[in-house]
Amino acid sequence: MLKKLIDEIDELQKTRLSSLERKAGQFNFEQGPPTKSNGLYWIYTDHTDMELIEAIPSPQRGSLNFRTLVERNALNSYSCKETTGGFRVVYSGIGGVGLKKSGGLRERILQEFRGGEGTGSLAIANSSLMDLSRWKVSFVLWNEIDSLNESYSYYPFATAIEGLWRLRFGWPLLCTK
Repeated sequence: MLKKLIDEIDELQKTRLSSLERKAGQFNFEQGPPTKSNGLYWIYTDHTDMELIEAIPSPQRGSLNFRTLVERNALNSYSCKETTGGFRVVYSGIGGVGLKKSGGLRERILQEFRGGEGTGSLAIANSSLMDLSRWKVSFVLWNEIDSLNESYSYYPFATAIEGLWRLRFGWPLLCTK
């Protein structure tokens, strides 16, 4: 049952591969999830391992260092090999409305691109890999997962579902935990 569930989630997210644009300093994510929603997300790129290793990370405090992550995860025999349309999954995560009723999936995805002091995000737009045409994003809303939505609340099960996806499809190259 769990394998089938994770495969269904994966198939849905693959149908949603979309781009972000930056116009007048603002990110435009028309195909993205609604604000203040709960769910899972995937970040894809067409950058090579070497391009990621040579990248200059965002100078923002807490931003993730591409080189460190690639060097640690690329040799892992269980690394993620999932690709769609010439792009490969390099990151997966969860996002949801927090205990203070703020944040959400859309907000977390955007944070991976624009960064934020101390957020532990990729901060892609503040790195040397800022060409957004080389990145794609996908997502699945929690309320779209029928077999979970009926019985399980978003917290604490989202982390378990994220972990099951990684067990099924491999560890994304830029993930830390």
